[in-house]
Amino acid sequence: MTSRERVLAVLSRQIPDRVPWMEGIIDDSLATKLCGEAIRVSWDIAPDGTPVSSGAELAEMQKKVCRALGKDNINWNAFAPIYAGRTKMEGVVIVGEGLIHTRDDLPRMQFPDMDAPGFLDSAREFIAHKEDFCAVACVRLGIGATLMTMGLEAFSYAMADDVQLILEVLRRYAAWTIRLAPRLAELGFDIAWAFDDVAFNSGPMLQPAFFRDVVLPIQQEVARAIELPLITHSDGDMTPILDDWLKIGQQGIHPLQPDVMDIDAVKAEYGDRLALVGNIFMDDLVHKSPEDITAQVKDRIETIGAGGGYIISSSNSLTADMKVENVRAMADAIAQFGVYE
Repeated sequence: MTSRERVLAVLSRQIPDRVPWMEGIIDDSLATKLCGEAIRVSWDIAPDGTPVSSGAELAEMQKKVCRALGKDNINWNAFAPIYAGRTKMEGVVIVGEGLIHTRDDLPRMQFPDMDAPGFLDSAREFIAHKEDFCAVACVRLGIGATLMTMGLEAFSYAMADDVQLILEVLRRYAAWTIRLAPRLAELGFDIAWAFDDVAFNSGPMLQPAFFRDVVLPIQQEVARAIELPLITHSDGDMTPILDDWLKIGQQGIHPLQPDVMDIDAVKAEYGDRLALVGNIFMDDLVHKSPEDITAQVKDRIETIGAGGGYIISSSNSLTADMKVENVRAMADAIAQFGVYE
C-alpha cells in the first residue's frame, strides 16, 4: 500500500498493510537531525496569511522527513489567521494574549481574500509534489481559533455577558473553513485534520452544556462542508465531553494524551466507529530510553492496533527537545511490529 492508501484505509474502517504513522508538527531542528541536512517544515505564514515557503519546497522537505522515518503524511496549513500577540521562545512562536475582547475589536479580523488571484498557488504546488504520501489539509473548525483570538479571560467573561460576541467570532472562523473546504477537495488533498484545543490536562475548557449547545452545532456545520475524511485534534482530557465531541462527524480523533486519557477505554467504547490517532507520550520521547519507546510502541500496536482502527502518532507533535534516538526507535518499532498479517 502507499502512504495515502494506508491512511485512508484506516479512516474507512479497513485494515491496511501496516499501522500508519502521522504527525501534525515536526520541529525544524529535530527534522534536520533526523535527515542529516537542513530541513524547514514549519508552518510559518506571512501577515497576509500566505505560507513563507513555497508549496513545492514545503512538500519536498516534508517528504524527506517521511522517508527518513517511514512516516505517512505531509501537511499544508489551511488555517485562518489568529488575532493574538506572539512571542518567540527558543525558536518556537508562542501565541499570546488574544486581541478580540469586545465588539469594537471585531474590525481587526480581516481575513485574507481567498478569491484573490494566486491565493491557492502554494496549495496547488504542494499537491503537485505530494507523490504517494497522504496530503493533509490542516484546518480549524472554529472554536480553537476563537479561544486564541479572544483569549481565555475575555472568552470567559463573554460566556456570561455576551455569548453573541463569541458566536460572531466563532461563525467568522467557521465560515472561512466552510468556504475553503470544497477547494481543498478539488485541489486533491486526501484528508483534513482539524486542530481545535478545547481541554486542559484537568478537563475541558468549556462547560459540557456550553460545548454541546453553543459550539457543537457550528462545528457540525463545518464538518459537513468538509468533503474529505476528517481527523479532529484536542490536547488535554476530553473524557467529560467525548460523547458530544464525537458527534462532530469525524473519522478519527487525536492525540488521546496518555497522561490524562485512557486510550484502552476509548478503544473499547468507540473503537468500532472511528480511528484512534496518537498516544505515544511526548514526555517519554524526551526523557526515556529507546528501549522504553520500543516497548510503548509495541504495546500500542498490539492492543490499540488490533483489528485495525489505529494510526500511531505522538501525543501532540515531535519537538526540538526529543531525543533523536527515541524518534528513530519509534520508527524502527513501527516497522517491526506494525505489519498486519
